[in-house]
Amino acid sequence: MKKYVGFLFIALLLFIVSACSNPEDIKLTKTDVVITENKDLIGSTTTTIGKHKNQTIVPTALYYTFTVKNNTNKPIFSSQLNKVKMRIEPDRDLLSVVEDTVGSNIYSVNKSKIGWGQGVEEIAAKGTGEFNLYYKLGAKQKSDELPLAPTEEELQNIKALALKATLIVSKDGKEIARFKLDRINK
Repeated sequence: MKKYVGFLFIALLLFIVSACSNPEDIKLTKTDVVITENKDLIGSTTTTIGKHKNQTIVPTALYYTFTVKNNTNKPIFSSQLNKVKMRIEPDRDLLSVVEDTVGSNIYSVNKSKIGWGQGVEEIAAKGTGEFNLYYKLGAKQKSDELPLAPTEEELQNIKALALKATLIVSKDGKEIARFKLDRINK
């Protein structure tokens, strides 16, 4: 049985490696994380309250900015930006704090009811560019759209652990890069 499991593990590993582009093609050079309520970065929602009165709600979000270096002689993701997906895989400590504070796993984008977003820009050959990824944590105003945001202290706890995670970049459904965030800015 152990041989069978070992064989499956090796076969899976070879499949994953063959599906990825060369790890040297892109390099994550810097990662920044902020807690923000900047609607230019994360948007806003307008809801109707009472009769004919609108309320704009700007969420509080955990906002990641990734600076990426293209080491190839070709632009990255040209004309196929909509096929690029990023996701964060949190470690246990980060996931525990987020679930305890927000009430759900914000990183599980298919299950999170709060919301998330990403921004990917084309990176010229041998150039540098930025990717952005954010996860909504709630809002300071009470609304039907979002839960109340965590306290300032809870937000700082999330931010302090935010780099205890792995950034996974995929294109056309295939993983092309994986970066341990707590090792980037050292």
